[in-house]
Amino acid sequence: MRTIKIFLKAVAGMAAILLMWNVLGIQQNVVWAYGPCLPDCFNDPWNIPALDSVGTIECELEECNATVRIYWRARVACGKYYDYYLEKAEFLGGAASLQHCLQAYGGVKELVEAITVCLLKINPANFPPHSPGDCNFNWRVVKGPCWGPFGDELRPCDFSQCCLALYRVCRDQNGNRDITKLEIIQQGVCDVVPAPGMGCELVCH
Repeated sequence: MRTIKIFLKAVAGMAAILLMWNVLGIQQNVVWAYGPCLPDCFNDPWNIPALDSVGTIECELEECNATVRIYWRARVACGKYYDYYLEKAEFLGGAASLQHCLQAYGGVKELVEAITVCLLKINPANFPPHSPGDCNFNWRVVKGPCWGPFGDELRPCDFSQCCLALYRVCRDQNGNRDITKLEIIQQGVCDVVPAPGMGCELVCH
């Protein structure tokens, strides 16, 4: 009988440990789980390249000679906006490449903008304009309001807020895209405290 009681206590103890492990695991998943925000046009989800998926493209950052894999989504919003969502950027040269690019571009905000422009120039969603000489004034980019380096990734520190900026995109006579930021429509608010030079920094101001 004594042996049975000891066994039952041991089982109960293991069950308690497993339960606590699961709770902590769930909490950790909640902390790190994120999804693309929708600043408006709530009936138009991020469905390019496909519903509930994220696309990737690679681009070259000339200032720091680095290859970056950009994680992106896109949508046509409210029937009039061409929206890109910048989810994160992975530096294929590793963390050292990311740090080198931060120095070359002058900071987190400037590097995020360079990655944004690279995404828009490649235009993986194939948004118009398509003809040389044409311009569109209704491209928008949505991303987290504050970003920071995490290993070999540059990504938002806070996914619960939206930063929204309006861009003009024109095609020159050679078919190249000329990108101009027109205005910041929505700055977003960081739930983390931005610390310039120490991690998370505001990129939408």
